[in-house]
Amino acid sequence: MNSRATPKEKPGAIFHFKCKVYGRSTGANGVKLAAYRAGERLRSDLTGRIHNYRRKTEVAFKTILAPDATIPWVTDRSLLWNAVDNGEARKDAQLAREVEVALPLALSRDIQIELLTAWIQETFVSQGMVADICLHDKPGNPHAHVLLTLRELQPTGFGLKIRKWSDPQLVETWRASWATAVSRTLEKADLDIRIDHRSNKRQGSSATPTKHVGRATPWNGEKVAAVSMENQLIQIERSLQEQKQEQKKAAQIAAAQEQETQAPSPTFTSPQRPPRVRRPRHARVSPSQGFVRGSGPSF
Repeated sequence: MNSRATPKEKPGAIFHFKCKVYGRSTGANGVKLAAYRAGERLRSDLTGRIHNYRRKTEVAFKTILAPDATIPWVTDRSLLWNAVDNGEARKDAQLAREVEVALPLALSRDIQIELLTAWIQETFVSQGMVADICLHDKPGNPHAHVLLTLRELQPTGFGLKIRKWSDPQLVETWRASWATAVSRTLEKADLDIRIDHRSNKRQGSSATPTKHVGRATPWNGEKVAAVSMENQLIQIERSLQEQKQEQKKAAQIAAAQEQETQAPSPTFTSPQRPPRVRRPRHARVSPSQGFVRGSGPSF
């Protein structure tokens, strides 16, 4: 866990995955990108400029992974990114791909590093890319920047660009693999926390997603404050929805229990005799007037 961060009652994990390609058309320089993320002082042979970011104290871990570690210059950050810059002749050339991921606060620093390096080795380095990994230990927001090369690695330099690495469908595969790797590590650590790379809509949830705040600067202070306030309102709305759902479930359980207690218990009733059926009697015929019993007929 981040030693400088304020300890939380329920440390957790969030899914954050950002993928971007840097090119010369935006003024990018490979050596400058690497120097800033590693917090080092590097000189660009292409421009002659020195990029010094040694005051950047948040870099907690950095390393370079390569498919062929026997090449001596590939693990030297200055030689590596100068080779990338010098190998591109076009003014709009693409230089590097960056993958940025958030690391779980619930995991220790050693487990974070083990998780990150194992995933990068399996996902990128095994395919032939060189990965420059820098872990930034920001309070409450540990994350990693991974700069990836775009060309085939050769003992004397870089060869052709590998076009299949730029397939847009690969990004979704990388996102899913990172979520799976983090969730598996959290499960091994006996933590009841999981992350999902899918959006709330794809997960079938109606919850409103929060927005990325980003770093506050003198130029975007109002925007950061507005987004932070909006996220707080979304969190409050989520809490209210969760409370309503819990109350609804509790009411359903209570109603079911009350129905069980009020249900009449079955009782034994003796069989009743069927009602007596009375046979109809024949109507009695009354004698006519003037007739006397025992007298004979009169003619």
